[in-house]
Amino acid sequence: MVGDGVPACDVDARPPQGQYTVDEAPSTAFVEALARRDFGAVEATLSPAVHFRGLLPSGALELRDPAAVVERLTAWFGAAERFEVQETTAKAVADRMQIRYRFRLRPHPFVPESGWHVIEQQAFCQTADGKIVALDLVCTGFRPEPEIESGVLHTFDAGTMGCADGLSGEFSRRIKSIAVGDVLTVVARDPAAKEDLPPLARMMGQQVLSVDQNDDGSLSITVERVR
Repeated sequence: MVGDGVPACDVDARPPQGQYTVDEAPSTAFVEALARRDFGAVEATLSPAVHFRGLLPSGALELRDPAAVVERLTAWFGAAERFEVQETTAKAVADRMQIRYRFRLRPHPFVPESGWHVIEQQAFCQTADGKIVALDLVCTGFRPEPEIESGVLHTFDAGTMGCADGLSGEFSRRIKSIAVGDVLTVVARDPAAKEDLPPLARMMGQQVLSVDQNDDGSLSITVERVR
């Protein structure tokens, strides 16, 4: 009891602040294997007693078997003919690991002949003995990308990457990887991107469709591949 008969909140047993020890390897390996769609390697990161809880657009999901977890991930990501990794992260948050990934795929695994969809998932993992023993996940669901008159719209969120640390090269790689007639929107937070990317795109023979300032201070630079 705390104070005047108020019950204390339940808390996990944990070491004092600043003395957390987190095994980052299993969670990092999970994300890397999933991005490769190597589902055998994904299962190898999971404890035989793994507890998976998911919050999906369709409702809550709870699984307690690594094979069942992998079966679900395979259903989501395994069948797509085209699969792009837009972002992956894995980092420690106190005594848990936070993982986050965003994939772009086509067709939708449950809708044949569908267009591009984007899905993002974020989870917090608990590890023990080199395995993930608990994984709590939140999922956006498969979000359809709009198609525009000139082709398919591709999006690249560059985060804090700037031209000084590789943004120009990554833009060049991505614009060359899409089909002629498709459109790439780069979301950049480096102010210099406004001066660097449009001239680069024009020098490459591509068409700059727009350069827009977003409400959060980022830039959206939209380029059509024409050659």
